[in-house]
Amino acid sequence: MIDRFEKLYSGVIYDAIHFDLCVKRPFLIHHDVKPQWISGREPVRFGYALTCRGETVSDAKHIDDTVRIDMFKSFYEGCFQVIATGGDRRVAHFGDISGKLAAKFGAVGVVTDGFTRDISILEEDAFPVYARGVKPVDAFGRWQIVEFECPVTLDGAEGDVDVFPGDGVFADRDSVMILPRDLIADILEKAEARLAREEDVRRELKNTDDIMALYERIGRW
Repeated sequence: MIDRFEKLYSGVIYDAIHFDLCVKRPFLIHHDVKPQWISGREPVRFGYALTCRGETVSDAKHIDDTVRIDMFKSFYEGCFQVIATGGDRRVAHFGDISGKLAAKFGAVGVVTDGFTRDISILEEDAFPVYARGVKPVDAFGRWQIVEFECPVTLDGAEGDVDVFPGDGVFADRDSVMILPRDLIADILEKAEARLAREEDVRRELKNTDDIMALYERIGRW
């Protein structure tokens, strides 16, 4: 299923969820969250949400990194780390060591509503990071992960997006989307059908100037 999703792109995924399955739950992550390195063609990534939630550290005596360390025991092949920062905008919530650990334990990428750092190293490692931006400020003593494998909420383009463990995460150069876990197979089927139809249109456009006839034969694209 992962290989099939990675042959698709955001447009057909969005249309399958919105038009074909009429999903009302917001699923499109805010457009401020973008791939933070692009080398040639940014890879398409699909995985299953491994969620975690962080909070601001208000006092040094509250520093506790053990939750983050324990979290990696829950990682699995094909998971996609989802980090909800709790609205923190002061620090980098991800970096290259975190990326190396995530990849070591099976993650295919990370999405956060916060920031990352060490982009040049993450790019060398080819580990995809989708975030609001980049800053060098270390999170230690300022912000920390306090819970994992729990429901989290990220800013969305069409309303707040609730993410549950095991939901699908689809990310490419256009956007990041959260796919409700009980609809993943249906979304894949509908998106593949849309892709096939759009590829028909692309082929036909090379051979005809009669766009209305093409529209009447294939339908809206």
